[in-house]
Amino acid sequence: MREEYQEEELKNNMIEIIFGSIILALIGVILYDKHENKKERSKFINALLAKTPEQFRDLELADKVKPIEAPKKVEPEFVAESELDDKKFAEMIKKEVA
Repeated sequence: MREEYQEEELKNNMIEIIFGSIILALIGVILYDKHENKKERSKFINALLAKTPEQFRDLELADKVKPIEAPKKVEPEFVAESELDDKKFAEMIKKEVA
């Protein structure tokens, strides 16, 4: 009786593993298809907008270029003491000590 129960439990576990693998594979296929569909849709829209092959090429290249980020303002690491008043000098010391 116990051996039959263990065999049945083993079969159920194997079936769960197989179904789980199939479900994960299907999710992967669906995600890949959505990604490819998005790229194809982008090409189709660029083809509709372009009047010449050169414009189509330019639109395709424009999609691949990442926007340029503005450089972040960085505080100078060294500041001459003569440029600081007493209050800023005290703040700088607190910042260095902390």
